[in-house]
Amino acid sequence: MPVYKLLFLKDCFVKRNQGFNNNKVWISGATKTTEVKKISKSNNLMLWLAVVAIIVLGVAVTMYSDILGDSYSTYNTSLAVVVVLLAVVVARFTNQGRRFWAFFQASRLELAKVVWPTRKETMTISLMVIVVVIIFALIISLFGVIFENFIQYFLG
Repeated sequence: MPVYKLLFLKDCFVKRNQGFNNNKVWISGATKTTEVKKISKSNNLMLWLAVVAIIVLGVAVTMYSDILGDSYSTYNTSLAVVVVLLAVVVARFTNQGRRFWAFFQASRLELAKVVWPTRKETMTISLMVIVVVIIFALIISLFGVIFENFIQYFLG
């Protein structure tokens, strides 16, 4: 049976030197492999057909809930959520779902490596953006007033 291999950076920490508040950082370069086992084509096809059948059945029940009675029409949203979740769970076990799950786990690892800004940095940058937006709004308004007066001078 063929096996997919996905390479991503290994989670290894090292202490930062002075000036960085002794926080931990990630060292890149080391790799860790994760294997994604592949199922047979017939099983994969059956799982995809099950996903399609679940979705079609959910859509049919939602569309024809008026025929089934008022008690079913009140649960349309809940039924839609359950159908989507069930389809996602079944799709998770297909070859493509397994590869996506391995990719998702690797991306969570990469997300942990991001150096997030501190609250002070976030507030400072946000304040700077607000000030720049206000300044440009005033400049654009000033150009509008000048243009309006210029047009009124020549036309009237």
